[in-house]
Amino acid sequence: MHGLIFFYLQKYADVAAAGSTSWKGIKSSTTTTTTKFLASGVYPDADAVAILTAISETTGRPLPVILDEFGRFLAPNLLKVARTVVDPAWRTLDLIENTEMIIHAMIRSTNPGAAPPVLQVVRHAPDEIHLVYTSARRLCPLAVGLMHGFADHYRETITIEEMSCMLRGDPFCSMVVQQVAADTKDAPIGAGETVVFHPKAVHGTPAAQTPAMFVEDRATEPLPAAIGGYPVVEPIGRGAMGRVFLAEDTSLGRKVAIKVMHPSRAGDPAARRRFLRESRATAAVEHHNVVAIHQVGEDAADGIPFIVMQLLRGSTLASHRGRAGRLPVGDVLRIGREIAAGLAAAHERGLIHRDIKPENIFLEGPSRTVKIIDFGLARDVGDDAALAQVTMDGAFVGTPAYMSPERIGDKPLDARSDLFGLGVILFELLADRPPFTGTSMMAVLASIGRGQPLELREAAPDVPADVADLVMRLIAHDPADRPADARAAVDAIAALEKRHAT
Repeated sequence: MHGLIFFYLQKYADVAAAGSTSWKGIKSSTTTTTTKFLASGVYPDADAVAILTAISETTGRPLPVILDEFGRFLAPNLLKVARTVVDPAWRTLDLIENTEMIIHAMIRSTNPGAAPPVLQVVRHAPDEIHLVYTSARRLCPLAVGLMHGFADHYRETITIEEMSCMLRGDPFCSMVVQQVAADTKDAPIGAGETVVFHPKAVHGTPAAQTPAMFVEDRATEPLPAAIGGYPVVEPIGRGAMGRVFLAEDTSLGRKVAIKVMHPSRAGDPAARRRFLRESRATAAVEHHNVVAIHQVGEDAADGIPFIVMQLLRGSTLASHRGRAGRLPVGDVLRIGREIAAGLAAAHERGLIHRDIKPENIFLEGPSRTVKIIDFGLARDVGDDAALAQVTMDGAFVGTPAYMSPERIGDKPLDARSDLFGLGVILFELLADRPPFTGTSMMAVLASIGRGQPLELREAAPDVPADVADLVMRLIAHDPADRPADARAAVDAIAALEKRHAT
């Protein structure tokens, strides 16, 4: 276990065992491999477990309670240490969603001897995350305490439902984390300051009621004057990887969008390679249904990677569907054909998108022309070795509801995996519900793995039989039962458009 945990464990022992003993007393009564724990070191898991067990026995409180309390104590301290890789715009669920990246950047990449837990996270909604925790330590109560500690820091309230747990004999812990409330009156980020809580209260006092230990100034992130020679107008978006700005292409007299990698991510070589990979993969595809990349570069001032893209005006398919609900068959077929056409162009360049979902389909302008965006998980066909180099160890890539069965298992992956994602999208647009469902991320994956989707005609009886047949072929469990390629899917959808033209 990383020495940083032991550093704060010593501090926690003095607080938790106050009145009973102290860190010195706990340490003297516990057998460990060393008498001194350094924050920069790596120590056996058994040492940490022995210390936590000693605190439990000394205070007379159950070990799971101690683990949860230590997690709440640890959370704000870890945030202080990790401030260089934590985006100031993040809130509780954003932080949980990106914890695996932070672990990789701060521990795995700098200390190969450490073996931190693996957190696999999927964000199903702005207020809901599904998380899988795996670790030989089985310290899941500590993970739960950390998440509650993060929420205390951000003055938000979360609920954590444990669907499976290693302590109950399951092979992993699966949790559903939901944000249910936020205290925006005195939020920690904004108004130029960050308030960090330190749960130094007597046992039983909620961490959120403990006093702030310090306040640090944090000015609003400045707007860059220019990026790569393009004058910046204003920010227009942000995500886990970075920010997007509206900028001027003065040489051609047009507006462009510039995606800039966040400095906290650019310091991680794996994340940096993945960002550049996305831009180069997208730039290689020239098609009117794929967002155009004008330039890929690194800013001369700070070396931060950036992508100059076509400025899109409109909304994602996810947003459009959220407003419109079920779409007419004609609209669905047209959108599906344009997605398939963009995929065909990418596949013909040897690229598989690997994350086809409504959030990565942009509908541009009044005609809602499809533009496929975010090739962040794209890979060259047969390039598994290169992919492994740009994917964090243990990270779970892609969005489960749209992942093909071969993505979940160990079967060979080809372009027909993208057709599966297309089929799931079409099913949702026609039925206003997904073909594979479950109460957790793992339940959804299990449903896909079994190859037992809901029948489209059962979910939406008014959908024409031939349209339903094609959608069900696209989400067939065996890739051999799907259309041969994206070009074949284009032709099949076009034929249905003619047949059902109104």
